[in-house]
Amino acid sequence: MEISNKVPPLDKTPYVKQAAKPVEKQAVSHVAKADRVELSAQAKEIQAARKVVAGMDDVDHEKVARIKAQIEAGTYKVDAGKIADKMVDESLLDDLG
Repeated sequence: MEISNKVPPLDKTPYVKQAAKPVEKQAVSHVAKADRVELSAQAKEIQAARKVVAGMDDVDHEKVARIKAQIEAGTYKVDAGKIADKMVDESLLDDLG
């Protein structure tokens, strides 16, 4: 087998010949088709639930009033163990995320 440095002229290679062929025009329809979206029943339920949640208040006013009354009366007790547990849980969740 003999390998030479001879390279055929670029205009003679099959790839260039094929690329040089004119592209046939395809018939183009000028009628635009409208896109359509259809939501599933589950998607509609989720949409409705999001609207309800968006309309809800973020603050539990009854709980705030109850705790405020306990603080003013001096009867509010802090559970340090419960707070520490929540802090550790949150820290672990942050590490996983």
